[in-house]
Amino acid sequence: MTNTNSPANVDNTNEGISVLKSLRSLMPARALSYPEALQRAEAQAHRLLTLHGITQGPVPIEIVTELPRLRVERTYDLPVSGSAHWDGGSWILTVNAAEFDRRQRFSVMHEFKHVLDHPTRHLIEGDRQPKLTAEQMAEKVADYFAACVLMPKAWVKTAFFNDHVRTVEALADRFMVSPKAMSFRLNQLGLTVPVDRCAPTIATVSARPIRSYRSAPGPRRYHRALPAPDLALKEATP
Repeated sequence: MTNTNSPANVDNTNEGISVLKSLRSLMPARALSYPEALQRAEAQAHRLLTLHGITQGPVPIEIVTELPRLRVERTYDLPVSGSAHWDGGSWILTVNAAEFDRRQRFSVMHEFKHVLDHPTRHLIEGDRQPKLTAEQMAEKVADYFAACVLMPKAWVKTAFFNDHVRTVEALADRFMVSPKAMSFRLNQLGLTVPVDRCAPTIATVSARPIRSYRSAPGPRRYHRALPAPDLALKEATP
């Protein structure tokens, strides 16, 4: 959720503005398809980490919260997980204080993506192929950006394959994210494994990405649904 009031002109020599300009420069001045928007979001996440010299998790949210002309506020009265607006001098990221700390970390990064996209928000037209409206696309891309910042693909795979950290809970602790966010990210990266249809436990992670299970010989196996990802920042009901 974001407020689209236009920010005033600011000093471009400001360090924080330079970070914003650097990340925004990765977005072309044209509408993007949903897959293209995801690719650009991941590139922005990578550059943000590189600019701050962050090479391993957990990622400190101070790489965003300590930027000049940006302030984070927490309130118990917010009907959504987060929001962003320009107050005339700074960007204000408001997060829901009733949610636990790791969810708030995700919300900060999600809202920061809306700040990054503010100059090109009019170019977000949605994508008819996955049947996304402009609003839905903006929210999903912001979720993806937050996931790429807090759980970069290479880092998660290094922890999984090299360090043998292979439970959702342990990985969530390593990256300081919620288990639901980590479950979603593992599924996104192809690190979930199919389980027997009658097995009593939820899907676990595997040392080998599962590309397809339908073509495998033997009895058919099914993916047991992971907990629904608690990532989407839904708009408040009027």
